Amino acid sequence: MNNITDKKFNSDSKKIIRSDWIKPILKDLHENLGKKLFYLGLPDSEAIDIKEWLEYLDSVYAFQCREYPNASDSNQSREKIVILEKTLRELERKRHISTFDVFDGYIEEVILRGFDNSPNRKEYLQEKTITLYNLDFCNQITSPIKYLDKYGTLQEAFKLNAISRLLYYQKNIIHENKKFIMFLTLHCSYSGKEIHEFYSKKNPDDIDDIREYIKQIEKLTKGNKSPYIIKAFIYYTINKFFTDNLFYVEFLPTIYYKGDNENPLLFFTIIGTTEADNTKTSIVQYQKMSEILNTPFLSPMSNNKFEKNEKLNLKNDIEFKEDLNNLNSLSLLKSLKIYQKLWEND
Repeated sequence: MNNITDKKFNSDSKKIIRSDWIKPILKDLHENLGKKLFYLGLPDSEAIDIKEWLEYLDSVYAFQCREYPNASDSNQSREKIVILEKTLRELERKRHISTFDVFDGYIEEVILRGFDNSPNRKEYLQEKTITLYNLDFCNQITSPIKYLDKYGTLQEAFKLNAISRLLYYQKNIIHENKKFIMFLTLHCSYSGKEIHEFYSKKNPDDIDDIREYIKQIEKLTKGNKSPYIIKAFIYYTINKFFTDNLFYVEFLPTIYYKGDNENPLLFFTIIGTTEADNTKTSIVQYQKMSEILNTPFLSPMSNNKFEKNEKLNLKNDIEFKEDLNNLNSLSLLKSLKIYQKLWEND
C-alpha cells in the first residue's frame, strides 16, 4: 500500500469496513456476474484485503511502491515487492486465486507510463474488465509523485490521473455491459491548486448544486470544511471521469472514520457499469449531483454497524428511508437506480 508511513493501515474501523461494508457488496457482485472478480488495488505486503475477500476473487493486479513518499529509484530496496509477490504466489499455489501480477512502483507512474520499475520491466496491460478496484490511497488526493516517463523526462502524476486512465482502459475493452465496483480511501485533508480552484470558484462549470453546497460550508474552519470539500471534489471529478468514458456511475454514502494514529479518512463506494447498447456517444447520469452532495456521512460503529455521523450534519442532509440503526451497504446498493435498471434485471 502506498502509505504515509510503514505502519499497517488496519484500524478497527478499517476492519469493520472491509468485512461488514465491502464484503456483502462483493458477494452480490460475484453472484450477479456469475463469476469471481478481477481485483486491482494497493494491498500491503500481507495482502490483508485480498485474504479477507478470497472467496470472491480470481485474478489480482497489485501495485507496491518501494519507499513512500520518495520518487522511485532503482537503488531502493525491493523488499516490499518481494514479500507481496511471495504472499500472492502462496495464494496462487493453494489455488485461492488463479493468477496475479505485482507492479513495482506507484500506481500513478505505472499506469501513466505503461510499465513498472522492476529489473525486468513489466508492461501494464489490461485485457479484461476489472470488476473490483480497491484504491486504498490513505493520503491526500492532491499529493503528486514525481516519476520519469518512457522518454526519461521528469513528470508529476496525481492519483486522479491514474483513475482517469484506468477508466479509459476499461472503456476500450471489448466486453458488453461492464459492471464493477470502485472503493477509494483518502486522507481527510487537502492542499494544492486544483482543489483550491474548485473551492474558490464556488460554481465549477456553473453547476448550481455545487455552488449551493459550498455556501453551506464556507463559514466553517478549514479543518471542519475538509470532509465536505473533499467529498464534493471527488463526486464532481469522478462523475466527470465516468461520464466522459461512457460509464454510468452512482455513489453510496461516504464513510468518515478514524484510521491509525487517529488520522481522519474518507471511504467512497463507487458503482460503475455500461449498458448493452454500446453505440451511445453520450450518457445522462441517473444520480443527481444534489442527491449525492447532500447525502449524510456514515461512520462505522463498535457493533459492526454503520450509522449517520451526527457530528457532520448539514441542514440539507437527506434522511434515509432505512432504519438509521440498521444501515447496511447491500440495502443501499440495491436502492440505486443503476442496480435496479442495469444490474438486477440484466
